[in-house]
Amino acid sequence: MLRILFILTISIFFFQNCESTPKRLDANEDKVSDSGGLTRQELEIAAVKIGKDVIVHFKKNPNPKGVGLAILQTKNDTSEQIPTEVFENALVATMLSGKISTIRTDKRAEQLKEIKLSQQLGTDLSAANLKSPNYFIRTSIDENMFRSGGDKIVEQVLNVELLSIETGEVAFSNKQTYRKQAVSNRGVGW
Repeated sequence: MLRILFILTISIFFFQNCESTPKRLDANEDKVSDSGGLTRQELEIAAVKIGKDVIVHFKKNPNPKGVGLAILQTKNDTSEQIPTEVFENALVATMLSGKISTIRTDKRAEQLKEIKLSQQLGTDLSAANLKSPNYFIRTSIDENMFRSGGDKIVEQVLNVELLSIETGEVAFSNKQTYRKQAVSNRGVGW
């Protein structure tokens, strides 16, 4: 009987200590993923830096017609599921802080549908008020994996180009590179 009571006490103690309760994390503290993938914070920091560089570019090279910027969907060419919308949203916020208007061309179909409905109802929305961008920002995230001194290294590069829609010319180019050591035997399986 004493033995059963002892085992029961040990079991209860063990299960209480193995309990997995949620732990509140500080959103401002940088986290590193096991696989070496980009974190939300790294994407936001990269977007702010690149955005500020684009703002400086337009201050040095003003366009007499003004600047209308469309941010194309970021292409993720990595093995990770990267929340690219975090990068895009931070880039839009940075552009707006620099007084550069951003135009969501991916919402055009919805806008035209609402304008058509508005015209049928006799209200004053007009397609003539739609703005067209004169620049696109195209971003891709590429990945390289290699070994250095026996360690697994993951390199992810954000490549950004500012393209003139009228000429097709690349007006600005920038990249941010992140290299991380992947955790051994977890994350990246190579």
